[in-house]
Amino acid sequence: MQSYFFPYISYFQLIDSVDTFIIYEYVSFRKKSWVTRNRILDKGKGEPVNINVQVIKQSSNKLIKDILLEKNIKWKKKNLDLIYFNYKKAKHFNEIYPFLEKLIKINEDSLHVYNSKIIIKLCEFLDIKTTIIFKNSITEDIEFDLQEDTKILKENKKSERILRLCNKYNATTYINPIGGTELYDKDYFAINNINLLFTKTGMFDYPQFNKNFIPYLSIIDLLMHVGVEKTKEMIKKYTLI
Repeated sequence: MQSYFFPYISYFQLIDSVDTFIIYEYVSFRKKSWVTRNRILDKGKGEPVNINVQVIKQSSNKLIKDILLEKNIKWKKKNLDLIYFNYKKAKHFNEIYPFLEKLIKINEDSLHVYNSKIIIKLCEFLDIKTTIIFKNSITEDIEFDLQEDTKILKENKKSERILRLCNKYNATTYINPIGGTELYDKDYFAINNINLLFTKTGMFDYPQFNKNFIPYLSIIDLLMHVGVEKTKEMIKKYTLI
């Protein structure tokens, strides 16, 4: 997976479901991906509003590992202001806001490292014990090999990347979010001795200022409304298929 910015609960369910979680930086940067943005709740309007990471010279020709953060920290203050003013009346604001403030203020130049450190700190906060690797020369070696191997069909390249990563770590099972059912074929993995599974998030909602429930928001929204302990319980509400 890529290093998403304050991702949705399903990202943490995926981390919880595995022994080792690889945050992959040797893939192309996409300007409008979850790597540089996520959504929280606009309390007044009752609809999603974006929080964003500002980067220097966005380009789809670069790899995620090469993207640097904007040194002007006004964007961090803007995010903190959005979180503060939209959640200051939330039930668990006093418990959660100081922790989020520390995460957003993490001092890093690399987008990948910045997001990865936030994810790791959130996992520690939520008692997720999975080993998380976000800087590893193995991933660079895999990308080099993929580029050199002219026998790989373009449509199989994503699957081959995963298979080679699994082989490097002696893994026999690979778990992907449910959306991966459209990308990856269980039979293709099986003939390569890898068991492919998908995480399916259980249906749930929770109180959001007594307004209509808005799903698929950042983990920030869940933490603010239900707190740490309830969030830990909800992270466990997934199945493997």
